[in-house]
Amino acid sequence: MELKLINKENLAGNVWAFRFQPKRPVNWTAGQYIKVELPHDNPDDEGISRYFTVSSAPYEGVIQITTRVTDSTFKKALAALPEGGGLQLIKEPSGDFVWEDSDKPMVFIAGGIGITPFYSILKQRHHDKQPLKVLLIYGSRDDEVPFKEEFAQWQAADSGFKISYQVGIRLAPDVLKGITPELNESLVYLSGPEPMVEDLGDQLKAAGLSEAQLKQDFFPNYTEANY
Repeated sequence: MELKLINKENLAGNVWAFRFQPKRPVNWTAGQYIKVELPHDNPDDEGISRYFTVSSAPYEGVIQITTRVTDSTFKKALAALPEGGGLQLIKEPSGDFVWEDSDKPMVFIAGGIGITPFYSILKQRHHDKQPLKVLLIYGSRDDEVPFKEEFAQWQAADSGFKISYQVGIRLAPDVLKGITPELNESLVYLSGPEPMVEDLGDQLKAAGLSEAQLKQDFFPNYTEANY
C-alpha cells in the first residue's frame, strides 16, 4: 500500500520526522513498527526496505517515521522525497512493545532514536487523558534531542510523569539505579540501538531485574556512535 508524504520536519540535529497519509486507514497500537520499501538508484548493502517505529499516535491517523538521516542510500532517498511522493508499506503494524498495565512502577529507558515508541505511547495516553505515571530516562550523545518541548508540556500537565535526561553518559545499571533505586521492582521498557539494548538488557538481568519485568525494542543499523 502506498504512503504519500504530507510533510517533513527537522526535529533536532540530523533527526527528521516524515509524515505520510496512507491510501487507506491503518490501525495500530502505540509503540508498534512497520516495514516500508523505497526503491532508489544504486542501493547500498542495506537495500531498499527498512523497519521503523510508527512515531505518530494512532489517534492522528497519519503514519510518522522519525529517524536520523545518515549516509545510507535509503536515508538519502527518504530525505530527498518530495511532498506528494511515496513509499510502500510492505508490513502492517506489529510488535508487542506497547503499554502494559501493571501495579509495578513503570520505567522507560531510551537510547537516542529509541525514543520514538515512547513518544507514540505517551502522546496517545496524553490525548486519551490517561495517566502518564512513568519515569522516562533518555540517554543521548548530545543536547540535540527530539520531542523535548512536548515532553515538558506533558510533564507540566501530569505530575506522575518524570524525565531524566542523561547526556553523554553511558547508561548502565549503577547509573539507572542512582536515578531510581527501585529499578529491580519496576516494569522496564528498553529501546535503542541493537548493541545497547542487548548489552544493557543483559546487565540489568545480571543486576537482579527479572526477565519478566523487561521489555526490549531493538533498532538495527544503529550503534553507540550514531544513535
